[in-house]
Amino acid sequence: MSEQDLFTTRMRKATRKIHSVSDALVNAKFAISLRDHTVWGGGLFVFYHIFAYLEDAKERLNMPEFNKLFVHEILYRKKAFEQDLQHYLGDNWRSIPKSLALENYLQHLQDLERDNPKLLMAYVYHLYLGLLSGGQILSKKRRVFGEKNEQPNTYVDKVTDLAAVDINKLKNEFREAMNQIATTMSSEEQATFIEESNQVFIMNNLIVNSVEGQNKVLYGLLCKASAVVFVVASLLFAYKLHRG
Repeated sequence: MSEQDLFTTRMRKATRKIHSVSDALVNAKFAISLRDHTVWGGGLFVFYHIFAYLEDAKERLNMPEFNKLFVHEILYRKKAFEQDLQHYLGDNWRSIPKSLALENYLQHLQDLERDNPKLLMAYVYHLYLGLLSGGQILSKKRRVFGEKNEQPNTYVDKVTDLAAVDINKLKNEFREAMNQIATTMSSEEQATFIEESNQVFIMNNLIVNSVEGQNKVLYGLLCKASAVVFVVASLLFAYKLHRG
């Protein structure tokens, strides 16, 4: 089978537009987290609940196809999320209320588990592949461009720490598992799966947009920028007076 005929290739093409929108939103929102750990923690909080639900659903359902997608034990990220949330949001992170967008997302997953559990694999595929791709890029940006603190930040994010494996190899194995699963689907089931894949990105966008804290950081950055402009303007004014 050619690359163009692979199910994962068809999914990528079918979700390209909404995926691009999602990437732009995530980059815009969480670029701010380079300077504010609470925003990063808020992002981890919303996605923790989705990843945790999917991993728990895998155990509840015990479906061969679902199990097949977890090609390596390192894909289980629930505990890693919990360690990061403890670090960024403190001991009481579990008591933080969920946004309406997150509640709706979880309800949608519950409905799928009840009515068509195979479609949960669309969420597993796109979310975990996202963690292996864009999640790694965001993590590297945080390490390189994060604002310097008085104390050196030696904490290593657990959820994006996949140094123990060859990520490119893991992604290839993950895609191969998805393609093998797709061969057991009818044409109608494949079409429904691809349709649900678009829904994955829509739901992700809604919970990303619900993360709080960005306005506070943007205000802080704006104040800093305004202060710089004021200082430069003052220096130019003083220079002109001196020259005059």
